[in-house]
Amino acid sequence: MSRPKVYNLRLSDEEWMKLMTYAESKQITPAEVLRDYIKRLPSPKM
Repeated sequence: MSRPKVYNLRLSDEEWMKLMTYAESKQITPAEVLRDYIKRLPSPKM
């Protein structure tokens, strides 16, 4: 799947560790954690 959009995000040390720890516990990448969360967001109303 092509992903042409890029978003840079600044995290605190605590946020970074939470993300990394969770990703490692699920054996997925941090990007996959964030993509999975975004998929669960409600669709925008048009």
